[in-house]
Amino acid sequence: MRAMKKMALVSAASVFLLCCFAAGSQGCERFAATGQNVDVPLGYNLKTTDTLKWKFKDTTIFYKRKDKLITGKKDAVTTDGSLRLININKSQEGVYTPEVFNINGIGQPLKTTHLCVLDPVKKPTINSTCMNSEVIFTCGHNQQPDGAQYKWFQSEELMSNETQISVKRKIAEIKNVHFSCNVSNEVSSEKSESWTNTCIEPVKKPELNATCSDSEVIFTCIAAQPDDAQYKWLLNGNVIANKTNISLIRGISESKKMNFSCQVYNEASSENSGSLTHSCEEPNFLGLPKELFGISIWVFIGCGGGFVLVLIIIIIVCCVQCKRKKKIKNNAVEIVSEISPAGRCLSVSMRNPC
Repeated sequence: MRAMKKMALVSAASVFLLCCFAAGSQGCERFAATGQNVDVPLGYNLKTTDTLKWKFKDTTIFYKRKDKLITGKKDAVTTDGSLRLININKSQEGVYTPEVFNINGIGQPLKTTHLCVLDPVKKPTINSTCMNSEVIFTCGHNQQPDGAQYKWFQSEELMSNETQISVKRKIAEIKNVHFSCNVSNEVSSEKSESWTNTCIEPVKKPELNATCSDSEVIFTCIAAQPDDAQYKWLLNGNVIANKTNISLIRGISESKKMNFSCQVYNEASSENSGSLTHSCEEPNFLGLPKELFGISIWVFIGCGGGFVLVLIIIIIVCCVQCKRKKKIKNNAVEIVSEISPAGRCLSVSMRNPC
């Protein structure tokens, strides 16, 4: 409980100090830049018979009774009684209180002025930092005064949501786009010169793809690359001369069991693909595949050819046997016709009916 009470007291004190700080910074009625001349207004129509006194904090810095100067310099106030501060610095920051008494010694109602002295901002320059595919713009200078505020412009148009010292953009999205920044506080404002991105988008790691086409294989280096990307091709780790396109064409037979890879590069980075050995096959006789069901196509061709050959032999044998039978039959008829006239008639009847 004691610890909780102590934490509560510390929190309350912190809030109080923050409120006091905010109230102090917001209580400035007038701002001035270091090194400037500034008039603190009296806010009253001063008469020559009046007595005028100016206090800084609790110290009287000017006192004039009618025409008699008691404290301060004559040129420390203007003709209307306003306090003039020359080449102001931080030590002159604070509350200024005027006092005016008329000829009867009656004080006049006047207003105090809380003067805040700030350093003016410096003209900024834009710096860019390349971060992979992004660029970070920074509105930089050696040192800007506390409380400086930032604005960013893209092609002279205000970027309403960008109020930090830096902005981040994709390199690919800001080609030929001009950026500028503005730095300001209550007493000054400065704008940078316009700046164009000089970062280069790095290349991406490519993938290698092989496509079979008749007796050739086409290797392609695949990836969405920036416009300035360039290509190299490697065979078994060695650069192939004069091959700088996104694709490489090779004969299937001459590139069998060879390792191919590609390299993509620009001024910002370089990336290599993995190596690849193609599995393409050259087309065979009559465009038939090399294998069918895991068996060489020549086995099927040989079996088919053997079957046809056997069929031809069977047909030839059948024809020969038919001719032989026919010849034997004819010979038998002729023998019968020679033995008997009846046989002759029989033979004739077999050829032509009697």
